[in-house]
Amino acid sequence: MNKQLLKDALLRSLDEEINAALVAAGEAHATASHGENKPENQYDTLALEAAYLAHGQSERILQLQQTRINLSRWVAPTFNEDDSVRMGACVVLLSETDEERQIFIAPLGGRELDFEGQKILVVNQEAPVTRRLIGLSVGDEVELTLGGRSAVWELLAIH
Repeated sequence: MNKQLLKDALLRSLDEEINAALVAAGEAHATASHGENKPENQYDTLALEAAYLAHGQSERILQLQQTRINLSRWVAPTFNEDDSVRMGACVVLLSETDEERQIFIAPLGGRELDFEGQKILVVNQEAPVTRRLIGLSVGDEVELTLGGRSAVWELLAIH
């Protein structure tokens, strides 16, 4: 597995999120500053609410951009079969019902990527699943809840 390509896919996913936030901020700003949205009385707060929303979106964009900078500077480590799971690992798990899942432990989590025809769950170091996986080695078993279903998973590979 080429982790640089996986990281690039994660960066593209983050870029899509940044672009969506930019569009939302632009729409909120346009609503806040549109002449027809001037308050008619003290209870008419549409423009004020839109201004708060625009400000919140701007803060979110700054946060996402900083996350992107940090992620772009991060170098994903390489692993061999004797290593244990740590930050930067992409693990392949097999359930007792022969379902295979891949999990990538990265600085940015909370998303699923389509990568090379497979779905990869991206989690950060604070995720509960990460805490269960850290320190495991190939062949170890762990009970995890994935997709709302608890099962015992065998760690097949670490990339």
